[in-house]
Amino acid sequence: MNDSITIKQVVELLKKDGTLTEYSCPAELLEQPFTYLSYSSSDVQPNTFFICKGAAFKEQYLLDAAQKGAGAYLAEKCYTKDLPYILVNDIRKAMSLVAIAFYGEAYKAFRLVGLTGTKGKTTTTYFMKNILDTFCKKNPQLCGAPKSAVLSTVEVDTGIEHHEAHLTTPESPDLQRYFAQTRDSNIAFLTMEVSSQAYKLNRVYGVEYDVGMFLNIGEDHIGPLEHTDFEDYFSCKLQLMEHCKTAVINREMDYATRVLEHARAHAKRVITFGGLSGADLDDEDCWVLRDIQKENVGFTFTTSHGMQHQTWRIHMAGRFNVENALAAIISAQALGVDDDSIREGLLKNEVQGRMNLFEKDGLTVLVDYAHNYLSFKKLYESLKADYPGRRIVVVVGCPGGKAYLRRRDIGTLSGQNADYVYLTAEDPQFEDVREICEEIASFLKPYGTPYEIIEDRAQAVEKAIRNAQPNDVIVLAAKGEEVYQKVKGEYVYYESDLAIAKRLLSV
Repeated sequence: MNDSITIKQVVELLKKDGTLTEYSCPAELLEQPFTYLSYSSSDVQPNTFFICKGAAFKEQYLLDAAQKGAGAYLAEKCYTKDLPYILVNDIRKAMSLVAIAFYGEAYKAFRLVGLTGTKGKTTTTYFMKNILDTFCKKNPQLCGAPKSAVLSTVEVDTGIEHHEAHLTTPESPDLQRYFAQTRDSNIAFLTMEVSSQAYKLNRVYGVEYDVGMFLNIGEDHIGPLEHTDFEDYFSCKLQLMEHCKTAVINREMDYATRVLEHARAHAKRVITFGGLSGADLDDEDCWVLRDIQKENVGFTFTTSHGMQHQTWRIHMAGRFNVENALAAIISAQALGVDDDSIREGLLKNEVQGRMNLFEKDGLTVLVDYAHNYLSFKKLYESLKADYPGRRIVVVVGCPGGKAYLRRRDIGTLSGQNADYVYLTAEDPQFEDVREICEEIASFLKPYGTPYEIIEDRAQAVEKAIRNAQPNDVIVLAAKGEEVYQKVKGEYVYYESDLAIAKRLLSV
C-alpha cells in the first residue's frame, strides 16, 4: 500500500480536531500527495512532509530538511514562508493524527491489544504474544501470517522490522509506521505496551484498542523529566481505559474502583480478575483466581467465571506472574482464541531478563527487571513464599536523573526483606554512581541490613554469585537482559546480568 497525505487532508483533519491555527499553501499544491513523513532532519527524502517537534527544535533543522527534499512542514510557529506550512496549537497531538492519516489508519487492519501498569507489562505482553503466535500458526486461513506482532520494552517485531526497542511506546510517526508494516505483513494481531508517557506525550493520540489491560498501579516515574506527581502519572495511565473496546482490569490492585469506574464509562465491555474478595460469582465477566500451586517449574492455578472452572499452568518463576498470565488468558479469550492455543502459549513463555531462574549446586539465581516499589514488593512476597527460610541476596541500583522515589522504596523494601545487598550502577546517566548508592543505603541502614557498594555492576554481579553461601537466593535486579548502561547520554556496553549469570553458572 502506498502511504501518502496532502496538505488539504491535513488541514481538514486538524481543523476537525481543533488543533489547527493557521496554514499557507498555494492552491495548486493543496492536493499534491507527500509520500514520506519525518520528524528528523537526518531522515528526509524528496517529497517529505516534515514535522517540527520538540522544545529544543531549531530552525536550522527545518532548513536542512528542506535542502534534502522536504516540501512542507507542520509546526507550532512559523519558521519560514518559503515552504507550505501548517501551524497548530499542540504539535504532539497533530503529529499523531497526521501519522495515523498518512498510514491510512493502519491499526484498524488488525486486532490491537494495549496494556498498562506499573509492573508486569513486558511479561504479560509476551504471555499474550506466545498465545497469539500459537493461535496464528494453527489458523493460517483465519490469521494470514503465522505469527503476531509486538511492540515492547524489549523489541519491535512487525514482520518487516525486528530490532531492539529503546522506548516502551514509540513516537507516534514510528508507531504508525510499525502499524503499517504489521498491516502490510498480513498479521492479524499486535500486542503493545502503553506507557504513561505514551499518553502524556500524545504518542497514541487518536488510537483505539480492541483490548486494553490495566494490570496494577503504584507510585513511580515521578520527577522533573517524567510526571509531576502521582495524580499526573495515574491519570495518564487511565486514558487507555477511554480508548479500548474491551477493558481487562485487576480488581484487587490499588485504586481499582477508580479504574473500573473509568472503564465502565467508556469501554463496551469490562472484565475483571482477582481473588474471591469483591467478586460477583454470577457475572460471566468476573474471573476468580483460586488455588495457586508451586510446581518444580512454575505454577498451576485454577480459575472460575460464571459456570466455567479451568486449570492453567505457567513455567515462569514468580508467584505474581500468575496474575500476568491470567490477564493474558482473559484477553485472548475476548479475542476469540481457543483454550488449547492459550494453554500451549502459556507454557512457551520465557522473557529474557524477567524472572529467569537458574539453579545449580543448591544456589538459586534470579535475573529480573524489578526496578520500582510495586515490582520489588511483589518480588519479595514471592521469594518469601516460594523459598521460605533461605537467605536472600540482592544486587540492585537506581537510575540517575529520574524516578528518585525508587531509591527510598528499593532501599526500604530491601532493608525489610533482604539479608545482604550489593548496591551498584543502573543507568546512572549524569549522576555519580556512588552518590546514588549512598542514598539507597540511607534507607537500608535503619533495618541493619548489611550491604556494600561496588560501583562496577559486572564486578558486583560476579562477587554476589562467587561469594554465595549454600542455599542462597541471589536476585540480580533492574537490568535484566540489557547489554548497556546509560551513562552521560550514551549507551555504554555492559555484558548483562543475564549473560554473567549464565557464564558463571555454566548454563
